[in-house]
Amino acid sequence: MTTQRPHHDCEPRPGTCRLPEPWMCRVFYVDGSLRDITVTDTDDTDWPQVLHHFRGAADQLTWYDGAEGRDIGPNDTEDPFATMEEGYTATLSVRCGRTRFTGHLPVDGIEFSLWPDDIEDGDHVADVLRFLTELATACGRPAVITAETVTGHHELPPLITHDPSTGTATHRWS
Repeated sequence: MTTQRPHHDCEPRPGTCRLPEPWMCRVFYVDGSLRDITVTDTDDTDWPQVLHHFRGAADQLTWYDGAEGRDIGPNDTEDPFATMEEGYTATLSVRCGRTRFTGHLPVDGIEFSLWPDDIEDGDHVADVLRFLTELATACGRPAVITAETVTGHHELPPLITHDPSTGTATHRWS
């Protein structure tokens, strides 16, 4: 038995769209641009609490400080942020479900990236909502997905927001 998906216009998605709702097609429009996931009013001192939270909340955490990555387990106590040297770069990869979120460090605040092309179905959208909720919870502040920010254009409209104070997620097309 084949389940039909609701009819909606999703021209931006190549091939057959498997996203269950039209607003999802708009958020994860395949346009060659990343989606940024940020938490407002954070700085580099917030990263250790994010790492600590995702040790228990993520399906996989991987720290890259070069070509080789190393997984960080839920019982690891090491703080890789404490050993980052000035001018040093690293990447924190968080997997929730089948979807990967990437934080390139250092940045001024909490920011992860996501390729909209990777969001292929409702399960991937659920992964994104789970990650957004966990990130907001870790920071105790709203987490927001926007289109990729570019130099000189830092204020883009939120596509999805999760506010941990109310426990609600909203999207731009609500």
